[in-house]
Amino acid sequence: PSTFGKQFSDSVDGFVYAQPLYVAGLRIPGKGRRNVVYVATENDSVYAFDSDHPGPPLWRVSLGTPVPSSAVACGQIVPRIGITGTPVIDRATGTLYVVAMVQHSTSNGAAYAQQLHALSISTGKQKPGGPVTIAGSVPGKGAGSKDGKVDFNAFRHLNRPGLAMADGMLYIAFGSHCD
Repeated sequence: PSTFGKQFSDSVDGFVYAQPLYVAGLRIPGKGRRNVVYVATENDSVYAFDSDHPGPPLWRVSLGTPVPSSAVACGQIVPRIGITGTPVIDRATGTLYVVAMVQHSTSNGAAYAQQLHALSISTGKQKPGGPVTIAGSVPGKGAGSKDGKVDFNAFRHLNRPGLAMADGMLYIAFGSHCD
């Protein structure tokens, strides 16, 4: 009881909806072993902080340009939508998996994507092959269907649930904005 509670705080660049994650005794190149807290923001940033001492992050990465919440016409998450669902850490590979909603400029205006990133928990560097743009379709005749299929819509879907790992498989769930 004498040590429970807020010890200190560090600043980040946006709102935090995802739960922070923790890894004890991790070797950080050039910084030795640290107890690390990972924080993801709605500005599409991921931070690694020393959980025992206040100060600048051990590392920080930006995963893209977040989506203005005004674009999706939902005031639940404001003013930007970036990383909302809690990432997951695979300790066996030293990988933090995180989904970022991003906006790109195209000649036709803004385009949107949900991207899966695989980051080294020690350095924040993207692992080979990443990021991966999430896409897919299912058979169906509902709203937005075409030729008997309903495509995943990165603009309309929100990764609010936390990511999960089980038996070496990564699970990612989506809902929609304002649900």
